[in-house]
Amino acid sequence: MARGFKKSGGVKGPSSALTEFLKSEGITDAFRQRRAREAEVAATTTNTTTQETTPDAGGSDEESQRDDTPIENSSGAGSPVVSRRASRRQSSTPTRREEDEDDDEIIQMRKAAKRKLRAARRGANGSSHKRGLPGGGSDSNDDSSDDSNVDDDYSDDADDLTNANMKGFGDQDTCVDCGDKFELSVYSRFIKEKSGYLCDSCNKVLKERERRARTNQLNARKKRKRVAQALLNRTTVKIPKLQDVCIKKITQNIEDVDVLGDIGQVNLNKISSILSKNRSLNDKTISLFLSPDLKNISFWDCSNVDSDSLNKIASYCPNLESLTLFMCGQLHNDNLEYFASNLRHLNSLSLNGPFLISDKMWQAYFNQVAGRLQVFEVRNTHRFGNESLLSLLENCGKDLTSLKLSRLDGITTQDTYSQISKRITSSKLQHFEVSYPTNEDLVTDDIIIEILQKTGDSLVSLNVDGCSALTEKFLLDGVSKYCRNLTKLSMKNLDQVSNEGFATAFNQFSKVNAGGLIEVNLMKCTDLGDEAIYALLNHSCHTLVELSINSLHRITSDFLSQNFTDDSHQFKRQLKERHAENLNVKYYQQLPLLLLTYLDASFVRAVDNEILSLLGDSCPKLQIIEVYGDNRCNGKATFRDGLMVIGRQSDEI
Repeated sequence: MARGFKKSGGVKGPSSALTEFLKSEGITDAFRQRRAREAEVAATTTNTTTQETTPDAGGSDEESQRDDTPIENSSGAGSPVVSRRASRRQSSTPTRREEDEDDDEIIQMRKAAKRKLRAARRGANGSSHKRGLPGGGSDSNDDSSDDSNVDDDYSDDADDLTNANMKGFGDQDTCVDCGDKFELSVYSRFIKEKSGYLCDSCNKVLKERERRARTNQLNARKKRKRVAQALLNRTTVKIPKLQDVCIKKITQNIEDVDVLGDIGQVNLNKISSILSKNRSLNDKTISLFLSPDLKNISFWDCSNVDSDSLNKIASYCPNLESLTLFMCGQLHNDNLEYFASNLRHLNSLSLNGPFLISDKMWQAYFNQVAGRLQVFEVRNTHRFGNESLLSLLENCGKDLTSLKLSRLDGITTQDTYSQISKRITSSKLQHFEVSYPTNEDLVTDDIIIEILQKTGDSLVSLNVDGCSALTEKFLLDGVSKYCRNLTKLSMKNLDQVSNEGFATAFNQFSKVNAGGLIEVNLMKCTDLGDEAIYALLNHSCHTLVELSINSLHRITSDFLSQNFTDDSHQFKRQLKERHAENLNVKYYQQLPLLLLTYLDASFVRAVDNEILSLLGDSCPKLQIIEVYGDNRCNGKATFRDGLMVIGRQSDEI
């Protein structure tokens, strides 16, 4: 390249991003340099008369001076004339700059030829690692040498020497593992860590070892996935029953189930649940579960069942008494009207997600089924409004034994909810739920207390999830006074219920309800602590079957360890003595949960491996415990066989 671009001693300014990118990719400025050289050559030829001539390499200094000495002409005029030899040398001999230009071009051509030679050698000798020959891989210096402004003849010669010594197919080499001599082939394997090749026998051993490792990893992954899936389904990994295997096979070939004939209603219900879980219940499969003698139907996922197929329920099952349709987003006004006219014996209706049914259609339906409807449940719809609920209470309120209202954004006033206590029959309602209203202020303590005052004697289950405006007042003035037969209580997200108020309410509740509660859900009642839970267990420890204390972070490990430790233990005896001397020392008697089968202790910071072990020992019926978010419950926990622990961080899929 031209020497004009090789000025030293100057300061090089910053390069643009495009220049740096082109340089890193091996794209050079050869075109610009060639144009500059052409311009210099043009300028040199135009100024040849002003440049000095180069002396002949073979002549001496005296001969040069003699050739260049001017001689007078014969006329004696005295005008100097350049000799023929000098002018002939000037016209035929190039200048020093022109020689440099020619040399640079020749050097560039030589470099290009060397690069082509190296590329040809790599292609002939199989330089890629995939072909198993030494010296493989692309040499970045070969591709990026064009952008260097420094003469790289030495690096090119070194590369040529390396390529000249490179081994090819059929050459002898030494195995880096066993040290035996072997002949290189296309199957020879290069080991980067050892910088060498393996012989055929060592390569086979390594391949077999890698194959076994992959197989073991795959089997371990399948096993972890199977165990984790079983935990999520709250089952254990065991040999399934023949009946369950048959049912699973039937669900896989559900369209041909008619050939089996009558397989029993119980099995049909199981198949229906499996199809709903897998979202395989559709227009074709729904007809398999319909027959004229059916009285109860429950479809838990009707997402893929259209309006025409839903009408088949009323056509094929005219004697139906109870109907449950969840995720029934395709249920239209015509379907509900068809149910009202054809299902004359229907007294229980549970719908989840019927958002296509209008407010007027609800009112028309309640007018038509007045005197028949006893159980009504509706969830997740914004079109069930104030007028719909008032129509339900006016036409069917006196006959209702179960009323469940959840996530109804159409009910927007307190007066609508307050009408429930005025329209229902005293001591007849057994199951009541009003949960997740559109505004927490719509359901107050006074509204719940009025309902409990009228139905407390007959009420079995109460659900006020998401009514976060409620305080301990509805417990003190409602539940603890009137709910004599209550067995199920759910109060999720009631963060305004205080720890002391809850404890006082359940201490009073024991005087009214001696039977105890069976199911209690206190998820995210974040103000509850040791005293509240101890009062609950003191009242219902002998009857509790399911308990949720999810996210009750105020519960302490001291309380849990005392409650699930035998009173005859040395630790408890010493603690009792200290409590007698100092009342500030907390002491809790053991309250064994003999019937507890399910416990949700997720996000309770006090639960650790030790508490987990105590729970397993003191609760003999406990089958499932959830510990999501309990970071101190890990794979090192020891608990009895038969106890399923779900949610540990060590349980991976």
